[in-house]
Amino acid sequence: MSVSAYGAVAAMLADEFNDLPTARWLVDDPDERLKAVRGQFELLVEHALGHGGVVTSGDLDGAVVWFDHTAAARPIPHYDERLLAACGAHTDRFRRLDQVMDDHHPQAPHHYVALVGVRKRRRGNGIATAMLRRHHRVLDRDGIPAYLEAVSPQTAKLYGRLGYKPLGDRYGLDKGGPWLYPMWREPQTV
Repeated sequence: MSVSAYGAVAAMLADEFNDLPTARWLVDDPDERLKAVRGQFELLVEHALGHGGVVTSGDLDGAVVWFDHTAAARPIPHYDERLLAACGAHTDRFRRLDQVMDDHHPQAPHHYVALVGVRKRRRGNGIATAMLRRHHRVLDRDGIPAYLEAVSPQTAKLYGRLGYKPLGDRYGLDKGGPWLYPMWREPQTV
C-alpha cells in the first residue's frame, strides 16, 4: 500500500470516527479533531502495514486496521515526536487515551483489531462484518484470538455476533470521559 493509499484509509477512518464520543473527548473543535485524529490514524495505518495489516472493502467504504500481538508488540518508531507533529496542542489527550488503553490491554498473544470503520452512507450493508470475517478466517485457521475495544454498546452487539465476548468491565477515559468495552474472540473451529 502506497503512502497515498494509507493516507486515504486514515482519512476515511478519521471522517467516520470524528463524531464518536472518544474523538469528541480528544478534541472539542470538530475541524481540529478531524485533523488530529487523521494524523494519529496515519501513524497507525502506516505501522499496521509492517506489523499487522489493513483490510479494506473494494471501494474503500470500510477498513479494518489490526496489529499482530502474538509476540511483543513493536512500538511505532519516534511515536512521541510524530504524535506531537500530528496532534499539536491536543497531544496530551491522545497520550492519555493511549495510556488508558495500554493499561487495559491483555497480555495473552492475539491480534489487536485497533480500528474498524465504515462510511456512514454504507453502514448496515454488512461491510464491517465481511471485512472482519475475512480476517477471522486467518485467525481461525492459525488458532489466534483477537482483541478490540468497542466504542458503544451497539458496536459491542455487532462484535458479539462475530464471536467477541466482553473481557472484564467497560472502562472510562477519565472522570466524565466516554466508555470503552474490551472484547475478546477465541479462534473458532468449524
